[in-house]
Amino acid sequence: MLAVGWAIALPASQADALPAAMSSDLCADLLLLRLAEPGQIRSVSYQAQDPRLSPLAEQARLYPANRGSVEELLTLRPEVAFVHQGWRGRHWVETLQGQGIEVVALPYPQSWDQALATARLMAERLGRVAAVKPSLSALAQRMDDLGRCARRAPSHRLLYLRPSGGTAGEGTYIDDLIRRLGQRNLAAEQGIKGWGQIRLERLLSDPPDLFLLGYFDQAGVGARAAYGRHPALRALIDRIPAVWIQGQAWGCGGLELITVAEQIAASLDSECRRSAGEE
Repeated sequence: MLAVGWAIALPASQADALPAAMSSDLCADLLLLRLAEPGQIRSVSYQAQDPRLSPLAEQARLYPANRGSVEELLTLRPEVAFVHQGWRGRHWVETLQGQGIEVVALPYPQSWDQALATARLMAERLGRVAAVKPSLSALAQRMDDLGRCARRAPSHRLLYLRPSGGTAGEGTYIDDLIRRLGQRNLAAEQGIKGWGQIRLERLLSDPPDLFLLGYFDQAGVGARAAYGRHPALRALIDRIPAVWIQGQAWGCGGLELITVAEQIAASLDSECRRSAGEE
């Protein structure tokens, strides 16, 4: 199976020539940890070190944690800081630039192509285009291969579902992934756009052919997870095939989606399952 995390260690003299970098939130962290030369990284957010959220928590603990404040950026003084659109310190960008800190706001991807484009943008700012190009090309090819493999199976109606009843409709990276694998997104067919909710009554009367269950491994006992504990839903899940995917694999819609795609494709086609097992 193709790994989505990698690091190519450079001699100290070469690593020193690359810009020092840090990231301020989980989605930027995951990209930075995968794309940067380890010696470039000054800090990642505290979220990256939480195994409930981050598939790279062990790697992230090698670096100081931050909470994305302007004060931390000024203290750590990276040459480039990766944040996401909506970062609360965005009004200080000019001040930070005056201190020699370039702030790069990354978009939240709505598709696999956008995830790859964001990764290439970060690689450019890190001075790592040539170093990571083979790995990014391999990931892109792997996703294409999975799509061709999964499309050999009959088209099914898939539904992404969280314990709160949340789902992913048209215009989300999950919708893009489902379509890329040649399948149909039940939430989009029911008119849901973006991230929304699906009523339990509607789900019971018009269920999917396959569930994509996210964050059910982290479902607690609070009110937000009551939907996921409902006896009628549990009976439906027991009856209908489901792909159980760890919550940390869904969160950012970045390069980690290759793992999700592998699980879905393997559930749709036995040849995809054998192929994933041999990689």
